[in-house]
Amino acid sequence: MKKSFYYIYTALALLGFSCNKILDTTPQDFVSPVNYYNTESELESALAGVYDRMGDNRVYAQGMASYLVVSDEFFMKNQTSGINANIVDASTLEINRHWEALYTGIERANMLLENIDKAQQVGEAKRKEIKGQVLFLRAYYYFLLTDEFGAVPLKLQSSKSPEEAPLPGSSVKEIYDQILKDMKEAAGLVRSVSDYGYNTRITKTTVQGILARVCLTMAGSPLMDLSKYTEARAYADSVMQSGLHGLNPDFKQIYINHVKEIFDTRENLWEVEFKGTSQGEIQEGGTIGSYNGITCGNIDTGYGYDYVHATAKLYNAYANGDLRRDWTVAPFRFVTTGSTVVRTAWGAGEIYERSNGKWRREYETLLPRNQNNTGTNWPLLRYADILLMFAEADNYLNNGPSEKAYTAVNMVRRRGYGKDVLAPDTQADAPAGLSQQDFQELIVNERLRELAFEGLRKHDLIRWGLYPSVMQVQAREYQTNMPVALRDPAVAQAQRVTARAVLFPIPNSELAVNPNIKQNSGW
Repeated sequence: MKKSFYYIYTALALLGFSCNKILDTTPQDFVSPVNYYNTESELESALAGVYDRMGDNRVYAQGMASYLVVSDEFFMKNQTSGINANIVDASTLEINRHWEALYTGIERANMLLENIDKAQQVGEAKRKEIKGQVLFLRAYYYFLLTDEFGAVPLKLQSSKSPEEAPLPGSSVKEIYDQILKDMKEAAGLVRSVSDYGYNTRITKTTVQGILARVCLTMAGSPLMDLSKYTEARAYADSVMQSGLHGLNPDFKQIYINHVKEIFDTRENLWEVEFKGTSQGEIQEGGTIGSYNGITCGNIDTGYGYDYVHATAKLYNAYANGDLRRDWTVAPFRFVTTGSTVVRTAWGAGEIYERSNGKWRREYETLLPRNQNNTGTNWPLLRYADILLMFAEADNYLNNGPSEKAYTAVNMVRRRGYGKDVLAPDTQADAPAGLSQQDFQELIVNERLRELAFEGLRKHDLIRWGLYPSVMQVQAREYQTNMPVALRDPAVAQAQRVTARAVLFPIPNSELAVNPNIKQNSGW
Protein backbone atom coordinates (compact mmCIF):
# COMPACT_ATOMS: atom_id res chain seq x y z
CA MET A 1 0.00 0.00 0.00
CA LYS A 2 1.35 3.38 -0.93
CA LYS A 3 3.06 5.30 1.87
CA SER A 4 2.22 8.96 1.59
CA PHE A 5 2.70 12.36 3.15
CA TYR A 6 -0.79 13.76 3.64
CA TYR A 7 0.18 16.34 6.22
CA ILE A 8 -0.81 19.95 5.76
CA TYR A 9 1.86 22.47 6.52
CA THR A 10 0.60 24.18 9.65
CA ALA A 11 3.54 26.16 11.05
CA LEU A 12 2.88 29.89 11.28
CA ALA A 13 -0.74 29.56 10.19
CA LEU A 14 -2.77 32.57 11.25
CA LEU A 15 -6.20 31.25 12.04
CA GLY A 16 -7.93 34.15 13.68
CA PHE A 17 -7.83 37.03 16.12
CA SER A 18 -9.55 37.65 19.41
CA CYS A 19 -12.11 40.45 19.22
CA ASN A 20 -12.92 40.46 22.95
CA LYS A 21 -10.61 43.37 23.72
CA ILE A 22 -10.33 46.20 21.26
CA LEU A 23 -6.80 47.05 22.39
CA ASP A 24 -5.59 43.44 22.69
CA THR A 25 -3.54 42.92 19.52
CA THR A 26 -2.09 39.57 20.54
CA PRO A 27 -3.36 36.78 18.27
CA GLN A 28 -5.22 34.18 20.32
CA ASP A 29 -5.10 31.36 17.81
CA PHE A 30 -1.64 31.69 16.28
CA VAL A 31 0.78 28.82 15.73
CA SER A 32 4.28 30.26 16.00
CA PRO A 33 7.75 28.77 16.43
CA VAL A 34 7.44 29.53 20.14
CA ASN A 35 4.73 26.91 20.65
CA TYR A 36 5.35 24.63 17.68
CA TYR A 37 8.05 22.07 16.70
CA ASN A 38 7.67 20.32 20.05
CA THR A 39 6.36 16.86 19.17
CA GLU A 40 7.25 14.23 16.61
CA SER A 41 3.94 14.83 14.87
CA GLU A 42 4.69 18.55 14.58
CA LEU A 43 8.18 17.87 13.23
CA GLU A 44 6.80 15.44 10.65
CA SER A 45 4.13 17.92 9.64
CA ALA A 46 6.71 20.67 9.20
CA LEU A 47 8.93 18.26 7.24
CA ALA A 48 6.00 17.47 4.94
CA GLY A 49 5.71 21.20 4.32
CA VAL A 50 9.31 21.28 3.09
CA TYR A 51 8.72 18.32 0.77
CA ASP A 52 5.44 19.83 -0.42
CA ARG A 53 6.99 22.38 -2.79
CA MET A 54 8.35 19.56 -4.95
CA GLY A 55 4.78 18.85 -6.02
CA ASP A 56 3.90 22.43 -6.93
CA ASN A 57 2.39 22.88 -10.39
CA ARG A 58 5.32 25.09 -11.41
CA VAL A 59 7.85 22.56 -10.14
CA TYR A 60 7.46 18.82 -10.78
CA ALA A 61 3.68 18.52 -11.06
CA GLN A 62 3.86 20.12 -14.51
CA GLY A 63 6.46 22.78 -15.28
CA MET A 64 9.62 20.72 -14.91
CA ALA A 65 8.04 17.92 -16.90
CA SER A 66 7.28 20.18 -19.86
CA TYR A 67 7.51 23.91 -20.56
CA LEU A 68 10.39 24.73 -18.17
CA VAL A 69 12.73 22.12 -19.66
CA VAL A 70 12.38 22.53 -23.44
CA SER A 71 15.23 20.76 -25.23
CA ASP A 72 16.06 18.74 -28.33
CA GLU A 73 13.96 15.78 -27.15
CA PHE A 74 10.56 17.47 -27.47
CA PHE A 75 8.67 20.54 -28.63
CA MET A 76 5.33 21.92 -27.50
CA LYS A 77 2.85 21.21 -30.27
CA ASN A 78 1.33 24.27 -31.99
CA GLN A 79 2.01 26.57 -29.04
CA THR A 80 2.46 30.19 -30.14
CA SER A 81 2.04 32.25 -26.97
CA GLY A 82 3.18 32.26 -23.37
CA ILE A 83 5.44 29.83 -21.55
CA ASN A 84 4.25 26.86 -23.64
CA ALA A 85 5.76 28.60 -26.67
CA ASN A 86 9.02 29.17 -24.77
CA ILE A 87 8.26 32.89 -24.57
CA VAL A 88 9.85 34.01 -21.32
CA ASP A 89 10.66 37.30 -19.61
CA ALA A 90 10.92 38.53 -16.03
CA SER A 91 7.15 38.97 -15.82
CA THR A 92 6.28 35.40 -16.88
CA LEU A 93 3.91 34.04 -14.25
CA GLU A 94 5.28 30.50 -14.33
CA ILE A 95 8.86 31.69 -13.80
CA ASN A 96 7.79 33.90 -10.90
CA ARG A 97 5.79 31.08 -9.29
CA HIS A 98 8.61 28.59 -9.84
CA TRP A 99 11.04 30.89 -7.99
CA GLU A 100 8.52 31.51 -5.21
CA ALA A 101 7.80 27.79 -4.74
CA LEU A 102 11.48 26.95 -4.34
CA TYR A 103 12.13 29.80 -1.90
CA THR A 104 9.03 28.82 0.07
CA GLY A 105 10.56 25.37 0.46
CA ILE A 106 13.82 26.98 1.62
CA GLU A 107 12.05 29.21 4.14
CA ARG A 108 10.20 26.24 5.58
CA ALA A 109 13.46 24.29 5.77
CA ASN A 110 15.22 27.15 7.57
CA MET A 111 12.41 27.40 10.13
CA LEU A 112 12.50 23.69 10.86
CA LEU A 113 16.30 23.59 11.15
CA GLU A 114 16.24 26.49 13.60
CA ASN A 115 13.63 24.86 15.82
CA ILE A 116 14.21 21.12 15.56
CA ASP A 117 16.22 20.84 18.77
CA LYS A 118 13.31 22.25 20.78
CA ALA A 119 11.62 18.87 20.52
CA GLN A 120 13.65 17.30 23.32
CA GLN A 121 10.98 14.68 23.99
CA VAL A 122 11.59 13.39 20.45
CA GLY A 123 14.44 10.91 20.31
CA GLU A 124 17.78 12.09 19.00
CA ALA A 125 17.79 9.49 16.22
CA LYS A 126 14.44 10.75 14.92
CA ARG A 127 15.56 14.38 15.06
CA LYS A 128 18.73 13.51 13.16
CA GLU A 129 16.73 11.67 10.51
CA ILE A 130 14.45 14.66 10.00
CA LYS A 131 17.33 17.14 10.09
CA GLY A 132 19.15 15.20 7.38
CA GLN A 133 16.15 15.29 5.09
CA VAL A 134 15.63 19.00 5.65
CA LEU A 135 19.29 19.86 5.03
CA PHE A 136 19.19 17.88 1.81
CA LEU A 137 15.95 19.43 0.59
CA ARG A 138 17.19 22.96 1.25
CA ALA A 139 20.33 22.13 -0.70
CA TYR A 140 18.33 20.58 -3.52
CA TYR A 141 16.12 23.64 -3.84
CA TYR A 142 19.26 25.76 -4.10
CA PHE A 143 20.64 23.34 -6.68
CA LEU A 144 17.58 23.95 -8.84
CA LEU A 145 17.68 27.71 -8.29
CA THR A 146 21.33 28.28 -9.14
CA ASP A 147 21.15 25.83 -12.04
CA GLU A 148 18.24 27.80 -13.50
CA PHE A 149 18.86 31.39 -12.34
CA GLY A 150 22.59 31.59 -11.55
CA ALA A 151 23.60 33.94 -8.72
CA VAL A 152 20.60 33.89 -6.38
CA PRO A 153 20.25 35.03 -2.74
CA LEU A 154 21.67 32.38 -0.41
CA LYS A 155 19.31 32.60 2.54
CA LEU A 156 20.25 30.26 5.40
CA GLN A 157 18.04 31.72 8.13
CA SER A 158 14.30 32.18 8.25
CA SER A 159 12.80 35.65 8.04
CA LYS A 160 12.16 37.16 11.46
CA SER A 161 10.85 40.54 10.34
CA PRO A 162 9.61 42.23 7.17
CA GLU A 163 12.18 44.95 7.90
CA GLU A 164 15.10 42.66 7.09
CA ALA A 165 17.29 43.88 4.24
CA PRO A 166 16.99 41.68 1.14
CA LEU A 167 20.07 39.70 0.18
CA PRO A 168 22.08 40.16 -3.01
CA GLY A 169 22.81 37.22 -5.21
CA SER A 170 25.64 35.00 -4.00
CA SER A 171 28.19 33.68 -6.46
CA VAL A 172 27.41 30.36 -8.10
CA LYS A 173 30.50 28.84 -6.46
CA GLU A 174 29.42 30.00 -3.00
CA ILE A 175 26.00 28.46 -3.50
CA TYR A 176 27.45 25.16 -4.70
CA ASP A 177 29.83 25.07 -1.74
CA GLN A 178 26.82 25.38 0.57
CA ILE A 179 24.93 22.71 -1.40
CA LEU A 180 27.82 20.30 -0.95
CA LYS A 181 28.14 21.14 2.73
CA ASP A 182 24.47 20.51 3.45
CA MET A 183 24.22 17.36 1.35
CA LYS A 184 27.37 15.83 2.83
CA GLU A 185 26.08 16.45 6.34
CA ALA A 186 22.73 15.01 5.36
CA ALA A 187 24.37 11.81 4.12
CA GLY A 188 25.45 11.00 7.67
CA LEU A 189 22.00 11.64 9.16
CA VAL A 190 19.40 10.09 6.85
CA ARG A 191 18.38 6.46 6.87
CA SER A 192 18.59 3.70 4.28
CA VAL A 193 15.84 3.13 1.75
CA SER A 194 15.53 -0.37 3.21
CA ASP A 195 14.20 1.23 6.41
CA TYR A 196 11.21 2.63 4.51
CA GLY A 197 10.31 0.37 1.60
CA TYR A 198 9.33 3.38 -0.49
CA ASN A 199 11.35 6.11 -2.16
CA THR A 200 9.68 9.46 -1.57
CA ARG A 201 11.79 10.15 1.52
CA ILE A 202 15.42 11.18 1.29
CA THR A 203 17.72 8.24 1.97
CA LYS A 204 21.48 7.73 2.05
CA THR A 205 21.78 6.45 -1.52
CA THR A 206 19.52 9.26 -2.75
CA VAL A 207 21.89 11.80 -1.21
CA GLN A 208 24.89 10.03 -2.75
CA GLY A 209 23.25 9.87 -6.17
CA ILE A 210 22.27 13.54 -6.19
CA LEU A 211 25.75 14.45 -4.96
CA ALA A 212 27.07 12.69 -8.07
CA ARG A 213 24.73 14.86 -10.18
CA VAL A 214 25.77 18.03 -8.36
CA CYS A 215 29.47 17.24 -8.77
CA LEU A 216 29.06 16.49 -12.49
CA THR A 217 27.27 19.81 -12.82
CA MET A 218 30.11 21.61 -11.04
CA ALA A 219 32.59 19.90 -13.37
CA GLY A 220 30.72 21.40 -16.31
CA SER A 221 29.48 24.85 -17.28
CA PRO A 222 29.59 27.42 -15.78
CA LEU A 223 32.03 26.49 -12.99
CA MET A 224 34.21 24.02 -14.95
CA ASP A 225 35.65 22.62 -11.71
CA LEU A 226 37.17 19.52 -13.25
CA SER A 227 38.28 18.21 -9.85
CA LYS A 228 34.63 17.35 -9.16
CA TYR A 229 34.74 14.43 -11.59
CA THR A 230 36.55 12.46 -8.88
CA GLU A 231 33.78 13.05 -6.36
CA ALA A 232 31.07 12.39 -8.93
CA ARG A 233 32.52 8.97 -9.73
CA ALA A 234 32.98 8.14 -6.04
CA TYR A 235 29.40 9.05 -5.12
CA ALA A 236 27.94 7.11 -8.04
CA ASP A 237 30.13 4.14 -7.17
CA SER A 238 28.91 4.26 -3.56
CA VAL A 239 25.36 3.76 -4.79
CA MET A 240 26.48 0.96 -7.09
CA GLN A 241 28.33 -0.79 -4.26
CA SER A 242 25.45 -0.41 -1.78
CA GLY A 243 23.63 -3.48 -3.07
CA LEU A 244 20.33 -1.68 -2.58
CA HIS A 245 19.63 -0.75 -6.18
CA GLY A 246 19.61 -2.28 -9.63
CA LEU A 247 17.93 -2.07 -13.01
CA ASN A 248 14.36 -3.21 -13.42
CA PRO A 249 14.73 -5.89 -16.13
CA ASP A 250 11.77 -4.43 -18.06
CA PHE A 251 12.17 -0.78 -19.14
CA LYS A 252 8.47 -0.13 -19.64
CA GLN A 253 7.61 -1.51 -16.20
CA ILE A 254 9.38 1.45 -14.58
CA TYR A 255 6.71 3.79 -15.91
CA ILE A 256 3.80 1.41 -15.48
CA ASN A 257 4.76 1.28 -11.81
CA HIS A 258 4.74 5.09 -11.64
CA VAL A 259 1.22 5.16 -13.06
CA LYS A 260 -0.03 2.29 -10.92
CA GLU A 261 1.48 3.97 -7.85
CA ILE A 262 3.76 1.01 -7.11
CA PHE A 263 7.16 1.66 -5.54
CA ASP A 264 10.23 0.05 -7.09
CA THR A 265 13.04 1.14 -4.79
CA ARG A 266 15.73 -0.73 -6.70
CA GLU A 267 15.36 1.18 -9.96
CA ASN A 268 13.94 4.41 -8.56
CA LEU A 269 16.04 5.97 -5.82
CA TRP A 270 13.84 9.04 -5.43
CA GLU A 271 10.41 10.11 -6.66
CA VAL A 272 8.06 13.02 -6.16
CA GLU A 273 4.90 11.49 -4.82
CA PHE A 274 1.49 12.40 -6.16
CA LYS A 275 -1.71 10.85 -4.92
CA GLY A 276 -5.33 11.06 -5.88
CA THR A 277 -6.87 13.61 -8.23
CA SER A 278 -6.95 16.72 -6.00
CA GLN A 279 -10.73 16.48 -5.87
CA GLY A 280 -11.98 17.05 -2.33
CA GLU A 281 -9.05 15.19 -0.82
CA ILE A 282 -6.13 16.12 1.41
CA GLN A 283 -3.95 14.66 -1.31
CA GLU A 284 -1.96 16.21 -4.11
CA GLY A 285 -2.39 15.07 -7.67
CA GLY A 286 -0.04 16.00 -10.47
CA THR A 287 -0.49 16.23 -14.22
CA ILE A 288 2.00 13.55 -15.26
CA GLY A 289 0.42 11.64 -18.12
CA SER A 290 -2.25 14.22 -18.86
CA TYR A 291 -0.33 17.42 -19.59
CA ASN A 292 2.62 15.53 -21.08
CA GLY A 293 0.90 12.33 -22.20
CA ILE A 294 -0.46 10.52 -25.23
CA THR A 295 -2.98 12.28 -27.45
CA CYS A 296 -6.44 11.43 -26.16
CA GLY A 297 -9.68 13.39 -25.94
CA ASN A 298 -11.57 10.95 -23.73
CA ILE A 299 -11.46 11.09 -19.92
CA ASP A 300 -12.47 7.44 -19.50
CA THR A 301 -9.48 6.30 -21.55
CA GLY A 302 -7.17 8.87 -19.96
CA TYR A 303 -7.22 12.43 -21.23
CA GLY A 304 -4.00 13.66 -22.89
CA TYR A 305 -3.53 17.31 -23.82
CA ASP A 306 -1.30 16.64 -26.82
CA TYR A 307 1.31 19.25 -25.83
CA VAL A 308 4.62 17.37 -25.51
CA HIS A 309 5.73 15.87 -28.83
CA ALA A 310 8.87 13.91 -29.58
CA THR A 311 11.48 15.17 -32.01
CA ALA A 312 12.80 13.15 -34.91
CA LYS A 313 16.22 13.46 -33.25
CA LEU A 314 14.94 11.53 -30.25
CA TYR A 315 13.06 8.94 -32.28
CA ASN A 316 15.99 8.31 -34.62
CA ALA A 317 18.47 8.06 -31.73
CA TYR A 318 17.20 4.52 -31.07
CA ALA A 319 18.66 1.74 -33.19
CA ASN A 320 16.66 -1.19 -34.50
CA GLY A 321 15.90 -3.56 -31.66
CA ASP A 322 15.98 -0.90 -28.96
CA LEU A 323 12.70 -1.48 -27.14
CA ARG A 324 12.87 1.88 -25.40
CA ARG A 325 11.86 3.74 -28.57
CA ASP A 326 8.26 2.59 -28.90
CA TRP A 327 7.61 2.96 -25.20
CA THR A 328 9.20 6.40 -24.88
CA VAL A 329 7.76 7.75 -28.14
CA ALA A 330 4.18 6.55 -28.37
CA PRO A 331 3.56 4.76 -31.70
CA PHE A 332 -0.18 5.45 -31.49
CA ARG A 333 -2.78 8.00 -30.38
CA PHE A 334 -6.38 7.65 -29.26
CA VAL A 335 -9.01 8.80 -31.73
CA THR A 336 -12.50 9.47 -30.39
CA THR A 337 -15.58 9.27 -32.59
CA GLY A 338 -18.76 9.85 -30.62
CA SER A 339 -18.49 7.51 -27.63
CA THR A 340 -16.00 5.19 -29.34
CA VAL A 341 -12.28 5.45 -28.63
CA VAL A 342 -9.90 3.71 -31.02
CA ARG A 343 -6.16 3.21 -30.58
CA THR A 344 -4.76 4.32 -33.94
CA ALA A 345 -1.17 3.70 -35.04
CA TRP A 346 0.95 6.46 -36.53
CA GLY A 347 2.36 5.91 -40.00
CA ALA A 348 6.05 5.21 -40.49
CA GLY A 349 6.69 8.76 -41.64
CA GLU A 350 4.64 10.42 -38.90
CA ILE A 351 7.41 11.05 -36.37
CA TYR A 352 6.81 14.61 -35.17
CA GLU A 353 3.14 13.77 -34.63
CA ARG A 354 4.02 11.36 -31.80
CA SER A 355 3.60 12.09 -28.10
CA ASN A 356 5.56 11.25 -24.98
CA GLY A 357 4.54 7.67 -24.24
CA LYS A 358 6.26 6.93 -20.94
CA TRP A 359 3.37 7.50 -18.51
CA ARG A 360 0.30 5.83 -20.04
CA ARG A 361 -2.95 6.64 -18.31
CA GLU A 362 -4.57 3.35 -19.30
CA TYR A 363 -2.68 1.82 -16.35
CA GLU A 364 -4.22 4.13 -13.74
CA THR A 365 -5.92 2.23 -10.95
CA LEU A 366 -7.90 5.10 -9.40
CA LEU A 367 -11.20 5.35 -11.26
CA PRO A 368 -12.99 7.33 -12.49
CA ARG A 369 -10.14 9.26 -14.05
CA ASN A 370 -9.84 13.02 -13.80
CA GLN A 371 -9.13 15.06 -16.92
CA ASN A 372 -6.19 16.93 -15.41
CA ASN A 373 -4.91 15.32 -12.23
CA THR A 374 -3.23 11.96 -11.80
CA GLY A 375 -1.52 10.09 -8.97
CA THR A 376 1.45 9.23 -11.18
CA ASN A 377 4.79 9.76 -9.44
CA TRP A 378 7.65 11.70 -11.02
CA PRO A 379 11.13 10.10 -11.12
CA LEU A 380 13.92 12.32 -9.79
CA LEU A 381 16.71 9.77 -9.71
CA ARG A 382 16.92 6.34 -11.31
CA TYR A 383 19.62 3.68 -11.09
CA ALA A 384 20.20 3.91 -14.84
CA ASP A 385 21.18 7.55 -14.29
CA ILE A 386 23.65 6.45 -11.58
CA LEU A 387 25.32 4.06 -14.04
CA LEU A 388 25.55 6.69 -16.76
CA MET A 389 26.93 9.32 -14.37
CA PHE A 390 29.58 6.87 -13.17
CA ALA A 391 30.58 6.09 -16.75
CA GLU A 392 30.79 9.77 -17.70
CA ALA A 393 33.00 10.68 -14.75
CA ASP A 394 35.16 7.56 -15.14
CA ASN A 395 35.71 8.26 -18.82
CA TYR A 396 37.02 11.74 -18.02
CA LEU A 397 39.28 10.63 -15.18
CA ASN A 398 40.87 7.77 -17.14
CA ASN A 399 41.23 9.69 -20.41
CA GLY A 400 38.97 7.08 -21.88
CA PRO A 401 36.49 4.45 -20.72
CA SER A 402 37.58 1.75 -18.33
CA GLU A 403 36.08 -1.73 -18.34
CA LYS A 404 33.84 -0.67 -15.44
CA ALA A 405 32.56 2.34 -17.43
CA TYR A 406 31.75 0.09 -20.37
CA THR A 407 29.95 -2.34 -18.07
CA ALA A 408 27.83 0.46 -16.60
CA VAL A 409 26.75 1.78 -20.00
CA ASN A 410 26.20 -1.67 -21.46
CA MET A 411 23.95 -2.67 -18.57
CA VAL A 412 21.68 0.25 -19.44
CA ARG A 413 21.81 -0.58 -23.15
CA ARG A 414 21.18 -4.30 -22.67
CA ARG A 415 18.10 -3.61 -20.61
CA GLY A 416 16.91 -1.30 -23.39
CA TYR A 417 17.18 -4.15 -25.87
CA GLY A 418 15.42 -6.58 -23.54
CA LYS A 419 18.59 -8.53 -22.81
CA ASP A 420 20.19 -9.91 -19.65
CA VAL A 421 21.99 -6.87 -18.22
CA LEU A 422 24.96 -8.96 -17.04
CA ALA A 423 25.54 -10.92 -20.25
CA PRO A 424 27.57 -9.46 -23.15
CA ASP A 425 25.42 -8.94 -26.22
CA THR A 426 26.66 -8.07 -29.70
CA GLN A 427 23.48 -6.18 -30.61
CA ALA A 428 23.19 -4.07 -27.48
CA ASP A 429 26.75 -3.45 -26.33
CA ALA A 430 28.59 -0.25 -27.21
CA PRO A 431 31.48 -0.52 -29.70
CA ALA A 432 34.75 -1.49 -28.03
CA GLY A 433 37.87 0.67 -28.14
CA LEU A 434 36.18 4.09 -28.15
CA SER A 435 38.29 7.16 -27.51
CA GLN A 436 37.49 9.47 -24.61
CA GLN A 437 35.71 11.89 -26.95
CA ASP A 438 33.74 9.16 -28.70
CA PHE A 439 32.72 7.56 -25.42
CA GLN A 440 31.54 10.94 -24.13
CA GLU A 441 29.46 11.31 -27.30
CA LEU A 442 28.01 7.87 -26.56
CA ILE A 443 27.07 9.08 -23.06
CA VAL A 444 25.44 12.22 -24.49
CA ASN A 445 23.27 10.10 -26.76
CA GLU A 446 22.63 7.33 -24.24
CA ARG A 447 21.32 9.83 -21.72
CA LEU A 448 18.97 11.14 -24.42
CA ARG A 449 17.66 7.64 -25.13
CA GLU A 450 17.36 6.44 -21.54
CA LEU A 451 16.19 9.59 -19.73
CA ALA A 452 14.01 11.21 -22.39
CA PHE A 453 11.09 13.29 -21.07
CA GLU A 454 12.37 13.01 -17.48
CA GLY A 455 13.36 16.68 -17.19
CA LEU A 456 17.14 16.20 -17.34
CA ARG A 457 18.05 16.85 -20.97
CA LYS A 458 18.09 20.65 -20.78
CA HIS A 459 20.18 20.47 -17.61
CA ASP A 460 22.62 18.09 -19.32
CA LEU A 461 22.97 20.25 -22.43
CA ILE A 462 23.66 23.31 -20.28
CA ARG A 463 26.36 21.64 -18.18
CA TRP A 464 27.97 20.32 -21.38
CA GLY A 465 27.92 23.87 -22.80
CA LEU A 466 25.73 22.78 -25.71
CA TYR A 467 22.24 24.15 -25.07
CA PRO A 468 22.03 27.18 -27.40
CA SER A 469 23.97 25.58 -30.26
CA VAL A 470 22.01 22.32 -30.13
CA MET A 471 18.69 24.18 -30.11
CA GLN A 472 19.65 26.36 -33.06
CA VAL A 473 20.44 23.17 -34.98
CA GLN A 474 17.01 21.91 -33.95
CA ALA A 475 15.40 25.06 -35.34
CA ARG A 476 17.02 24.40 -38.72
CA GLU A 477 15.98 20.75 -38.57
CA TYR A 478 12.39 21.72 -37.86
CA GLN A 479 12.44 24.26 -40.69
CA THR A 480 13.68 21.65 -43.15
CA ASN A 481 11.98 18.43 -42.15
CA MET A 482 8.97 19.08 -39.93
CA PRO A 483 5.45 18.84 -41.39
CA VAL A 484 4.14 22.29 -42.32
CA ALA A 485 1.21 21.98 -39.91
CA LEU A 486 3.61 21.74 -36.95
CA ARG A 487 6.64 23.61 -38.20
CA ASP A 488 6.44 27.33 -37.46
CA PRO A 489 5.63 27.21 -33.73
CA ALA A 490 8.35 24.60 -33.14
CA VAL A 491 10.91 26.61 -35.10
CA ALA A 492 10.14 29.70 -33.04
CA GLN A 493 10.39 27.77 -29.77
CA ALA A 494 13.85 26.49 -30.64
CA GLN A 495 15.07 29.81 -32.04
CA ARG A 496 14.33 31.48 -28.71
CA VAL A 497 17.08 29.40 -27.09
CA THR A 498 20.00 31.81 -27.45
CA ALA A 499 22.88 32.47 -25.06
CA ARG A 500 20.65 34.29 -22.59
CA ALA A 501 18.33 31.28 -22.29
CA VAL A 502 20.97 29.30 -20.40
CA LEU A 503 19.56 31.10 -17.34
CA PHE A 504 16.02 32.21 -16.65
CA PRO A 505 15.51 35.91 -15.88
CA ILE A 506 15.35 36.90 -12.23
CA PRO A 507 11.57 37.25 -11.73
CA ASN A 508 9.86 40.59 -11.32
CA SER A 509 8.41 39.35 -8.03
CA GLU A 510 11.96 39.37 -6.65
CA LEU A 511 13.18 42.49 -8.42
CA ALA A 512 10.24 44.47 -7.03
CA VAL A 513 11.25 43.85 -3.42
CA ASN A 514 15.00 43.32 -3.70
CA PRO A 515 17.06 46.29 -4.93
CA ASN A 516 20.25 44.34 -4.16
CA ILE A 517 19.86 41.69 -6.84
CA LYS A 518 21.00 42.03 -10.46
CA GLN A 519 19.10 40.86 -13.52
CA ASN A 520 20.75 38.12 -15.57
CA SER A 521 22.53 39.09 -18.77
CA GLY A 522 20.29 39.56 -21.79
CA TRP A 523 17.06 39.92 -19.84
